[in-house]
Amino acid sequence: MSAARDSFSCVVIDEHPVVRQGIRALLEKEFPAIDVADLDSPNGMLDGTGPGNADIVIIDPRRAGADIDGTIGELHRRGSAVVVFTSDGGARLLSEALKAGVKGYVRKDSPPEDLVRAIQAARQGDFYVDPALSSAIVLEEGDRTLTPRQREILQMLADGMQTDAVARKLGLSTETVRTHTKRILAKLDADTRTQAVAIGIRNGLIE
Repeated sequence: MSAARDSFSCVVIDEHPVVRQGIRALLEKEFPAIDVADLDSPNGMLDGTGPGNADIVIIDPRRAGADIDGTIGELHRRGSAVVVFTSDGGARLLSEALKAGVKGYVRKDSPPEDLVRAIQAARQGDFYVDPALSSAIVLEEGDRTLTPRQREILQMLADGMQTDAVARKLGLSTETVRTHTKRILAKLDADTRTQAVAIGIRNGLIE
């Protein structure tokens, strides 16, 4: 697995020291230029007694005493890309996290590669959900607005490109493209990619 070597900062937040140490070891191996710190709760970041703002924050809300709307929303507003790393695979927490602006959501029993992919996507301003959970994405009712990236992917699908080709063109993983595609279908209330393309053209989202 390759990782970019440009520097960035990361804070790992989890109440269990062993979990924090394990994540730090993984990150330092995969991202040689990373500056990583860890906390047992987000309080240090929020009240100024711990590390300041970080490019990436990895947090288990259920194991850090954090509420989704308040804590994750505040980290997001401060400019940190938040990746949830949790043992909770429920649709409710996933939905709340997405609405709060997280960039990634990975289960703790997933392969380490999934957490690395989530961090890589977050650094690029993209979005990653554990493939095992992507079908559980719950969108806010009435939300049919596609992000620029989603419109770009939908246009490529309209042009006849397959998932692997889209991933290569955009420099994303196939899992990330599949996650974007699932969100596009959900937002447009489409059952298939072909139907999503037709809806997109009809509504002027793509050409």
